[in-house]
Amino acid sequence: MAISFDRAADFYDQTRALPPEVADQVTECILRLSRATPETTFFEPGIGTGRIALPLVERGYAYTGVDISEQMMDKLRQKLVGKPHQLTLINADITTLPLESGVFDVAIAAHILHLVADWRSALAEIQRVLKPQGVLIYFHHPGSGATRNDPIDQQWRTILERYSYQADFVGAVTEDVLGYFQAQNLAIETVSVAELPRIRTAAEALQTYCDRIYSNLWQIPEPIFTPAIEDLKTWVQQTYPDLNERFESSYEVTVTAASRAR
Repeated sequence: MAISFDRAADFYDQTRALPPEVADQVTECILRLSRATPETTFFEPGIGTGRIALPLVERGYAYTGVDISEQMMDKLRQKLVGKPHQLTLINADITTLPLESGVFDVAIAAHILHLVADWRSALAEIQRVLKPQGVLIYFHHPGSGATRNDPIDQQWRTILERYSYQADFVGAVTEDVLGYFQAQNLAIETVSVAELPRIRTAAEALQTYCDRIYSNLWQIPEPIFTPAIEDLKTWVQQTYPDLNERFESSYEVTVTAASRAR
């Protein structure tokens, strides 16, 4: 089963939202890679609050989303109140989808497989519900390890290593999934869609760790997290005497489209 984001439902959009111009780029990339027509049907495991889905739903596409967090999907439902749409939401585990086989043209796995311990079963289920010539669009980090040119994130990883804790994902890293695609003899195309800048103060960045905003912080045992976060506070205060100093980091939005040769 994937990690539930119930605890993040109230702040997810504030901490993960895509700027409108990046959201447009992402949507156009999906449509291009999938060769979408007005009749194209979409499926998204781990749909959450609709960060990826909403622009496509608002364009009128038939879209089915699955998530284990009812609270996350409730946030998406609220965004569509009073609007016509063809969105179906299902509360289910993506490793055992309650869906018929071969029904969707496109599946979108957006930053979800690293949260699923049995990610191979999840991928098998996603492939099962796709049509034979369907396209799987996989959003991922450019590679393993830290994904941002973020000194605080890099220091946090260094601190965890001192406590002999490896900040690994519970599921698949990028290389795992790309290797799976290759083993399946799928045709793949990888695209860097956009560079997502993030400008924030040292205090704001530190607070995201203290509050465990991101899912890779949720699994850290308390006997490790408590001293590690104190070490991070000390490092940040020494490195940024002015905690209101702003610094910029970035995040690369990368997707890989995988399909049977057409």
